[in-house]
Parts: sequence; structure tokens; C-alpha cells
Amino acid sequence: MSEALSYHDDLIEQGYSEEEAVEHTQRYFPEFSLDGKKPDPAPPPGFEFIPSKKDDTEKSPQTSFNLDKALFKAGVLFDNTKLAVKENKKVVYSICGAIVALLVIYMVLQIPASTHPIEGSWTKSDGQVFTFNMDGSFEDGTGNDAEWEIDGDTLTLTSIIGDGDDSVEVIQTLKQEFSSDEDAMWIKWIALSIDGQDSTSEVENTCILLIKDSNSYSEDASEYVSKSPSWCE
Repeated sequence: MSEALSYHDDLIEQGYSEEEAVEHTQRYFPEFSLDGKKPDPAPPPGFEFIPSKKDDTEKSPQTSFNLDKALFKAGVLFDNTKLAVKENKKVVYSICGAIVALLVIYMVLQIPASTHPIEGSWTKSDGQVFTFNMDGSFEDGTGNDAEWEIDGDTLTLTSIIGDGDDSVEVIQTLKQEFSSDEDAMWIKWIALSIDGQDSTSEVENTCILLIKDSNSYSEDASEYVSKSPSWCE
């Protein structure tokens, strides 16, 4: 048997597969078997070949899927989950409530909120509209880039007039005051700077009444004309 095994191992080293090596070895050594068993003998004359039964250890494991067992396990898991939720109902409700509250807070925070009553559109008596946007930009219909800033009763408008090297920076400083309902605003120019040069002398000492979101200035302004602040008279 050692000679047969040596021949078999030599075939493996030459690159033959295990099945090919066994087949070739058994041609010259009919009784050769790696598991120590002799190959099945030839059947008696007149009988068909009946292969030997495999050992239990050679039986392949059962790999078929059992649907009924899977459904049963899924049902047990569902029932256990439902029971756990029922037993911990208060905890589950608390968690759900907290999640809903967080979602509401998040949605509220996503809604931009006005930070100052000046934000919005204000109309002059001649129909010109001043718009103070939430992002700090200012529009007066001239198309110039401008920004607004307010500190107490002092309003500052910074505008860039022109393009490139020909541009001019204009800084207007105004005194302002709101009506009690914040639907009207009085403004008065108190300082003017053009490219860093003081040009306050060019400012007209005029107070202007602006109405917020006005559809008819004359009608909306009528109730505020007599309520102008002392510095605006």
C-alpha cells in the first residue's frame, strides 16, 4: 500500500486533482483507497452494480429552507415585541413624545424670524419704497448695493454707487422713531459721508414719515401725522 500511496502523492505533486490521482492510482493498484476502504468489488455475473451505502459522516447536511419554522419564529418575535411595548407603554409614549417635540423644535428653528420691527417695506409720501431686508441689505429702487444697520434710534445706510474705480461709498446717518404700533416710522438725516468726506452740510433738515406695507399712503398716514415726535416737527 505504501507504493500505491507514494504513486498517488507523486501525482498530486505533478498537479493532478485528488479525484484524478485516485482514479489513476486505482488503475495500477485496484485496492488503493485513501480512507483505508477497499473499492466495491465487481458484481456477480447477471447482477447490476449496487453501490455501498455511505457512512452517516458522509451525508451532506440538510440545507433546505423551512418556511413554516421561519413564519413561526417571526410570529413569536412579533408577539414578544408587542408584549414588551404593552408592558412599557409609558416609556414608549415618552420616547415618542420626545421625538415629536424635537421635530417641532427643529421645524420652528428653520423658520426665519424677524429680529427688528424695521424689517419690511416702507412707503414715502411720493410713493418711493424703502425695503429693509432680514439679511441686512437695503433697497430704495435705485439699484445700488446698500446695507442697513440700526443701533437704538440711529439708522445707518451704507451704499456703493457706481462700479469699479468709479464707485463711491455713501454713508447716511439718520435719526428714527417708530409709532406705538410700529406701523409708522419717522426718519431724519443727521449726517452724510461721501468717500470718507463729511458732507453733512448738503443734507436737508427734513423729517419724513414712512408707512409700513402701505396700500394707500394718504389714508394710512392720516392717523400718524399728528403723532410725529418733537424732533421731527
